[in-house]
Amino acid sequence: MGGSFGNIEQEIVEQFRTGNEMAFELIFHRTKGKLKGFLSKVLPCGEDAESILQEIYLKLWSHRKSINTDKNFETYLYAIARNMVVDVMRKRFHKYKYLEELYSHISEANENSLDTLATVEYSELEGKIFELIEKLPEKRQIIFRLNKIDGLTYKEIAEKLNISENSVDSQMRQALAFLRTEMKQYLSLMLLLYLNN
Repeated sequence: MGGSFGNIEQEIVEQFRTGNEMAFELIFHRTKGKLKGFLSKVLPCGEDAESILQEIYLKLWSHRKSINTDKNFETYLYAIARNMVVDVMRKRFHKYKYLEELYSHISEANENSLDTLATVEYSELEGKIFELIEKLPEKRQIIFRLNKIDGLTYKEIAEKLNISENSVDSQMRQALAFLRTEMKQYLSLMLLLYLNN
């Protein structure tokens, strides 16, 4: 990768470290094309490379004082980008893991679900689930998101929201029951539409 960023000179990096905005602009314009190309190649489908690119430069700016000017600047920038990509993938994996769990719950309730899952776009199902989550009562929605999307345990949620673990468990049961019922109807409808095509 050497030189792919038009050789950011040590002098520019030094100026950037002291908070020089012109140096930052220069670094941004020289590196954004290659960095966006890198992100487009490694990010999962559906992720917005542009917004992640902005986050990388925000992080670069906020950590500018810790840059070692003796080391390769390009390597440092790529390390930030790689960490950001790993973070995105970790969050996405957790989300899909939860979607898979939810699908298995649904399929237990509806024997045709697995056939339907094969015919409905993954992104369509994901969209439907997130639409249903929005319909949950506010407190239940917060608890559900903290557990299934942010990955917090019932104990951590109870501490964070200052409620009992039993309350968290009860809210989660009700949320899952609602999602299961709604998704069962949705999948049955999808199956009917598919069979009638």
